[in-house]
Amino acid sequence: MAKKFYQYIKGVLRKPKASIFLMFLVVSIFIWFLISLSDTYISHVNFKLNYSGLPEDKLILGTPKKNLEVNIETSGFKILNYRIFKRDLYLPLSDFTQQKNKYYMLPQDIEEAIATQYKSIIVRRIAADSLILNLGVNKKKQVKVVANVELDFAEDHQLRDSLLVEPDSVWVRGPEDVVDKVKLIETEEKEYKNIQEDFEHELKLMVPDSVADLELETKQVNVLGKVERYTEKIVLVPVQVKNLPNKINLKLYPDKVKVLCKAPISELKKVNESTFKIICDYKNVSDSSTYLIPEISEKPGFISSATILDRKVEFLIKKQ
Repeated sequence: MAKKFYQYIKGVLRKPKASIFLMFLVVSIFIWFLISLSDTYISHVNFKLNYSGLPEDKLILGTPKKNLEVNIETSGFKILNYRIFKRDLYLPLSDFTQQKNKYYMLPQDIEEAIATQYKSIIVRRIAADSLILNLGVNKKKQVKVVANVELDFAEDHQLRDSLLVEPDSVWVRGPEDVVDKVKLIETEEKEYKNIQEDFEHELKLMVPDSVADLELETKQVNVLGKVERYTEKIVLVPVQVKNLPNKINLKLYPDKVKVLCKAPISELKKVNESTFKIICDYKNVSDSSTYLIPEISEKPGFISSATILDRKVEFLIKKQ
């Protein structure tokens, strides 16, 4: 049925008289539309609010009103144009009334601003009681950067030193109520696997949505690490006793303890008995004790771990 109706309409439109009639109908509708738009109407339109004239050391706190609905009286042409192309309404701070750190603009002041900037329309009603701005200090402070990375090293490999972030802190600027919330800035989350050599990666800084108004000194940082292959070694280290009374001599068994340490292969030649300092504190000895507990007092920074294998050192007292 629909197909037959379509073919019938198509056949009618092919006739010259039908085409002329259709053309006049379209022109008539268009002229009627233009005449209608030339009449005066009352309708609502939206203005985009732009605040200006703020002091350099001040910022708007919170989220100010960004759009304003206004009932206006003007021609249909203008109403259609205003709805298709939203207009800006510029509101300088000097037009607001100050009350401490708050600035407000009454509806009649808003109406006057619209009338000044758009002379061809009449404001009938403003859909707002007043506009209020809370101003605060444009604050700046330095915030620590934390690398949000997971590092997985190849067997026997690890960081030579601690992970570096360059820069390790950044300046942030923004409204004081926002800046005060920020304690640190994290990088984007990344995972690196089977690491066997030095690395340097550029990572973006992630700003939480709650403090999205912040300005950052930089938007990315570099994360660096020196990687070495490590191995273990056992060394014999002499035991020293501190806080020993002057009239007492001790005979230690053993007088050297085994220390299992882990160090970079490139530094392994430096590891010997003088690398460590092993101390026993005589103050910790009770009357019934026959042994001392050795502890590592000193070790070089390139040693990643060190464990004393001989956990007790027995002693004999030789009184002078």
